[in-house]
Amino acid sequence: EVSTLKDLFGLASNEHDVSMAKYSRLPKRKENEKLKAEVAKEVANARRKQHLSSLQYYCALNALQYRKRVAMMEPMLGYTRGQINFFKKGAEMFSKRMDSFLSSVSDMVQSIQGELDAEAEKMRVSQQDLTAVNESVYTPDSDVTSPAINRNLIQKAGYLNLRNKTGLVTTTWERLYFFTQGGNLMCQPRGAVAGGLIQDLDNCSVMAVDCEDRRYCFQITTPTGKAGITLQAESKKEYEEWICAINNISRQIYLTDNPE
Repeated sequence: EVSTLKDLFGLASNEHDVSMAKYSRLPKRKENEKLKAEVAKEVANARRKQHLSSLQYYCALNALQYRKRVAMMEPMLGYTRGQINFFKKGAEMFSKRMDSFLSSVSDMVQSIQGELDAEAEKMRVSQQDLTAVNESVYTPDSDVTSPAINRNLIQKAGYLNLRNKTGLVTTTWERLYFFTQGGNLMCQPRGAVAGGLIQDLDNCSVMAVDCEDRRYCFQITTPTGKAGITLQAESKKEYEEWICAINNISRQIYLTDNPE
C-alpha cells in the first residue's frame, strides 16, 4: 500500500513539474489570457492532485510508523494478559486446594495437640501415683515370703548377672539383659542394637546352685551334661520364674498348641 501511494505521489509530482514548466514558459510580452488561464488551471489541478496524493502517502507512512510501534506491544500485551489469566486461574485452583490442605493440617495439628495434652495429663497423674506409692514396691524381694510366681511361662525377659571366670579361682559378674526367643536364651549388652545367642535351651536342664555369697543363682546344663552358664536373679520371684521358664522351654512346651 505504501509503495503504491509513493508511486502515485511521484506521478503527481511529475505532472506538477510538467504543468509548472508550461506555466513558466508563458511569454511575457505577448500574453494570451486564454492560454494563461488554461495553464494556470492545469497547474492548480496538478497541485491539488499532488497535494492529495502526498497527504495519502504521508498518512500511510504515519500509519505504518504507528503500526511499528504497536506491532510488538500488542502481542506482548496479549501474552501478558494471557499469563495473568493463567496465573489467576492457577491461584484460584491452588488457593482452593491449599484451603482444603491447610484445613486438614490444622485439624491434624489440633488433634495431635489434644492427644499430647491428654497424654501429658495421663503422665502427670501417673507421676503423682508413683510418688504416692510405698517404697516397698521398688524394693527388691519386697514379697520374699510369698511372691506371686507364674510357673507356666514359656518366655521370659529381664536383667540377670552372668558369671564369668577370669582365672582358675577368680570370677566376675556382669549385669546383662536376657530374653528367650523360641528355644534360645539371648543376651543383649547395654548399648547394643540387637541381642546374640548365648545358650540353646532345647533339652537343657536348669537347677539352683550355691555361688559364693550370692543368692538366687541357677545354672543351665547342656544335653550332654556339660555345665553351662551360671546366672543370678535379683529376687526370689525372678529366680523361680526364670527356672520354670527355662524348664518349660527345654521341654519344648512352647511348641505345643496350648502351652499352659
